[in-house]
Amino acid sequence: MNYDNEKFSDLLHHFKSRKEYAAARMSDLSDQGELCFALSGLTFRDGPYAFPGVGELREVRHPPGEIELAAALRNKSLLSAVARHMPAVTHELALRCSEPKFIQSNLNIGWWIISALRCRTLTEILVPAVASASWDVLPAVQADSCEVQLLEDVPAARQLSHKVEISIETLDWVQANLEHWIKLLEQPAFRLATDSLTTHHQHANLRMAAAALWAGFEALFGVNSELRFRLALLAAAYLEERGPDRLALYRRIKKLYDYRSKAVHGGATSDDRLTDHIIEVRGLLSRLMCHMTEAGKLPTTDEYEERLLS
Repeated sequence: MNYDNEKFSDLLHHFKSRKEYAAARMSDLSDQGELCFALSGLTFRDGPYAFPGVGELREVRHPPGEIELAAALRNKSLLSAVARHMPAVTHELALRCSEPKFIQSNLNIGWWIISALRCRTLTEILVPAVASASWDVLPAVQADSCEVQLLEDVPAARQLSHKVEISIETLDWVQANLEHWIKLLEQPAFRLATDSLTTHHQHANLRMAAAALWAGFEALFGVNSELRFRLALLAAAYLEERGPDRLALYRRIKKLYDYRSKAVHGGATSDDRLTDHIIEVRGLLSRLMCHMTEAGKLPTTDEYEERLLS
């Protein structure tokens, strides 16, 4: 009996200390309203990082547990789906916003920043949900007051490579190029490439992940005939100057595309080979998209031809 009482006392102390931490954290945060995107699996040690006038990327030290979520959430039907992601949540992108918080323009800003970060770093994070308050303060918010919207409820998303630690330089790149990124997303080809690159690891089937990446790759060049030759030629010409590096990349992309056809059309292969293929192709796609973002535009057919032939 004494042992049970001790366990109960420890449990009460645990929830009390978490609530005290959340209350203190709440007093430290800005009085301005925030919309907070939970980031699962992000590694970033130098935060918080400010996006001036927009918000900040910061650590979530104590993501809420199921009991704390049950008390805080307005929509209790989301409890199970949200709770299963919380142990892996490490950071949040907190955007400053006024009511109503969940309007599409606010959600778009979060997606623009996160998608640019994913493209630049190839970090395999999930964004399971977005909340009307910091995930760190939920134990101290008024009961039934926190609004939450599910975003990427994909617990089985793959970790295809080692975790990438986000650097300040990477975030500076996102901030410096965000305007270009947003404008490029208005073009269907670049939007498809972005969707392909940022969600490929969420496919349950590795062949589908590879197919998604190549769909994005093909979209950037608008190629609809002689795919293997023209994709390899145009991509190599865009990424490398004339010389042996361009020729080597051209030949490598042709080989990658040959394997793509085998994988997509059901040819015999292995998960290890598919994984290696996906990692290499997404690296090339990331390079292409980052070059285009820095340039602020997708090259035209004439520009590709000039680079090839002049």
